[in-house]
Order: sequence, then structure tokens, then C-alpha cells
Amino acid sequence: MSTLLVQIEGQTLPLANCVWVEYQPCGCPCSVMNADWGDGMVYATEEQARREMYPLKRERDKSIKQGFALKLVTFAYYREAVNLTATCGQCRPQQAGASDGR
Repeated sequence: MSTLLVQIEGQTLPLANCVWVEYQPCGCPCSVMNADWGDGMVYATEEQARREMYPLKRERDKSIKQGFALKLVTFAYYREAVNLTATCGQCRPQQAGASDGR
């Protein structure tokens, strides 16, 4: 693990205790990535994290243009407040099925 420290909401803590959460344009979380993998792979900035998630520049540019956002949060916040399976009405796919309730 690195010895890098970050400040999140006025609290200083090790980067190793953080994750990057990616949010869809509607605000729903859609993916998560460790900020410090412990083997020299450290993603301390949003740009570094985005480059790891989207290796090609055109992919990064597209995600930004579409409104996807990255936020560095603590593991504690992630465990308590981020639900990758929850969706809002904007991003929830329409359910296919019979109209008679089956």
C-alpha cells in the first residue's frame, strides 16, 4: 500500500482506505475501483482513475461528454451509502413481460 494521504470532506486519511465510484449522468452509481491496489498501482487523481477505467482517449472523452462522473470516497462511505444495484426511473430498463401480470 502507498503512504499517500488524501483529504475527503475535511478528513485526512490514507488513499488505501478509498475507492473511486463512477456515477451515471442520472446520479446512480455504476462502478467502483480501488484507489490503491497495494502493488504500486495507485489512482490518486480523477484523471488517473478515468485512464484506468477507460484506456482509450475516445472512451474517456465519451464518458465525460455523456456526463459520467468519478468521486473519491472512503470504504466506509461506500459500504454504507453506495448501492451499485439500485437504479432510478431514468436508468432502470423497462421490464418485458405479459401485460396480464404473468
